[in-house]
Amino acid sequence: MSTVRLYSAEVSRRKLLQGVACAAAGVAVVSAADSAFAAKPKKSQADVAYQDSPHGSERCDNCEPFIAPNKCRTVEGTVSPQGWCKIYVAK
Repeated sequence: MSTVRLYSAEVSRRKLLQGVACAAAGVAVVSAADSAFAAKPKKSQADVAYQDSPHGSERCDNCEPFIAPNKCRTVEGTVSPQGWCKIYVAK
């Protein structure tokens, strides 16, 4: 068995490769989430009842598809970070 000495700890080649594979899988999950939003056509602000003010603690800047400073992966046009719509998804 081949081993690599890292920071005074022995790590097997297999464990090292498993760690790299797990890290790569994590990146793939984020990319898949972005792709899921991108695959759907954007909805108009009227269709989602968009408003420039929050709905309690729900607001665009803590919504999953929000892209700072003022875009959304699911709603057309410019959105306010303090805005809200009926398809809100918490981060």
